[in-house]
Amino acid sequence: GRVDKLGPDTPGPQIGALVSAEMHEVCGHCPACRDGKAHACAHTRYRGLNENGSFADYVVVSATNVVALPDGVPLKVAAFLDPLGNAVHTACKVPVEGKSVLVAGYGAIGAMVVEIVAFLGAREIHVMDVKGKALRKAEERAAAAGFADRLVTHRVESAHRNSLCENLIARTGGGVDVAMEISGHPDAINDCIRCTRAAGDVVLLGLPTDSAVTLQDFGQNIIFRGLTLHAVIGREMYRTWDVMLDLLRRGLRTDFLVTSELPLSQLGEGYRRLASGSEQKVVLYPGWDRGGSPTTEAAS
Repeated sequence: GRVDKLGPDTPGPQIGALVSAEMHEVCGHCPACRDGKAHACAHTRYRGLNENGSFADYVVVSATNVVALPDGVPLKVAAFLDPLGNAVHTACKVPVEGKSVLVAGYGAIGAMVVEIVAFLGAREIHVMDVKGKALRKAEERAAAAGFADRLVTHRVESAHRNSLCENLIARTGGGVDVAMEISGHPDAINDCIRCTRAAGDVVLLGLPTDSAVTLQDFGQNIIFRGLTLHAVIGREMYRTWDVMLDLLRRGLRTDFLVTSELPLSQLGEGYRRLASGSEQKVVLYPGWDRGGSPTTEAAS
């Protein structure tokens, strides 16, 4: 949104500037913060979880969390830079240029990750999902964006999970260079580990619904193959923001994810559409139904 007011002696963007904000409020004093890893702060307060979120006409944000946006970032894209940052953090955890990459889960975040690794020059992109509809979306997007020749989709069925992994390993000559797990499903986590080549990287973003996840054949699949597992939380503050804005400046497209735009007053309808599975991203505009502009003022 646009800066409406500043606190006394507050440095930062000028009144009227278009900004976004980091949604993790961190302490600045714990070992992680002092080590430059504030995204893993032990005392993080999360806006939208244990702090007020941004589904409102006005939001108060710490000046240190405000990020000025460059010209050219569409408002509807600026509305979801927080989750896009999760995808950027995941996709950029290790270099992917010229590599084979597996992305497990093609929801909104998975779609962002696929778009980013394609933009960064991944040689071959494998997408796994249990839903045929999700895979069709991936194929349609790859065709529209010009990387269909680098995309391979895999429909996951419980009864054939083992053969799916065997086929992917055979196709890639031993497994992918990098696997990125987005869904959080325990089976998908194990699939990513198994489908990664020896000495490869597994990047973990998805959150399991249960606290316990069983890793199959831990010694053989991880230790003896020398895999590196990377856990992703939030966005590196503020390196991920710098990388993300640079990618957008260079032409990364994410606006295709916005499938519905509504005034903020129709928040309930937005959630209903998301729950129906018919939408990827719903953008809400404060004041749109009161004469405001859906293109220049603010969005959530």
